[in-house]
Amino acid sequence: MRYPLWISLIVLVAAVGLAGCRNDQQNTANNTTRVATLNLPSGTSIDVTLGTTLSSKSASVGDAWTGSVSNGREGIPAGSVAGGTVSAVKPAVKGDRAMLDLRLTSITVEGHRYTVHGSTEAIIAGSTRARNLGAIAGSAAGGALIGKAVSGTGKGALIGGIIGGGVATGVVASSDGYQVVLKQGTPLTFTTSQAVAVRQ
Repeated sequence: MRYPLWISLIVLVAAVGLAGCRNDQQNTANNTTRVATLNLPSGTSIDVTLGTTLSSKSASVGDAWTGSVSNGREGIPAGSVAGGTVSAVKPAVKGDRAMLDLRLTSITVEGHRYTVHGSTEAIIAGSTRARNLGAIAGSAAGGALIGKAVSGTGKGALIGGIIGGGVATGVVASSDGYQVVLKQGTPLTFTTSQAVAVRQ
């Protein structure tokens, strides 16, 4: 009776060991699948909707901002959290224009945060880009509203904008000028300078 009992114990231990080996192999295979990557090439455009209001008057280099990716692409779905910092800032001073520059530093996809190196064109007070982004300040915006109110047409608004822009230039030359203000919801496009690896 003892001999068959020992045989049974040996068979049981061997079966447990084989089951453990199979589980280890399966876990290894699963881990291999998890670390597979998708490369986002350098030069990729990433559209971001700003979730933080920033002003050249109060911002400092290194200040953090957050937003969300608006142009979903393979590996980075729309709505992924984007983060970055203020890379350069110049408040308005007499005779000079304010400037604000941002850098994209991270994107979070399904709980995984990835380092990204993305840049965008600096936003300068009074520039066409600043006006298109809604970061226009002072007399140029006021002039456009006045022109439209007087004539009731878009042409009047254009004329008013030109007049207002001229007034704004004079104000910048004789006063502290106007700040660049990027409101929450402002759309910005960043271009990556390095490839990004995104886990699948």
